[in-house]
Amino acid sequence: MALNLDRSYFSIVCDLGNCLYTPERELEEMSLTKLVEDVRGGQLENIIAIFEFNPEEGWCNDITDAVLSDACPEPGQKTGQGATWSDYSDELIDGKRAGVQLLAAA
Repeated sequence: MALNLDRSYFSIVCDLGNCLYTPERELEEMSLTKLVEDVRGGQLENIIAIFEFNPEEGWCNDITDAVLSDACPEPGQKTGQGATWSDYSDELIDGKRAGVQLLAAA
């Protein structure tokens, strides 16, 4: 199987209670469809952030709000293309607001 780096991949950061971690996933499982399916099915919990990235083009976007809105819509809310996204940002807390200094290497 040839590795295609010029496509979107998706990575998740979850809270384990005393540390943050990225669940190990196969390349085939790094699609948006599989990610939303896993969130809906309860396979991923305590999600802190979801990132979409393209290694070939060198970009990365935080898409946490959009994915959580699509995976866990409010009653009567449309999902998928043309959906109106809810704002989940009030439910999330980052390290800075919690008073924790986070260091990350890229």
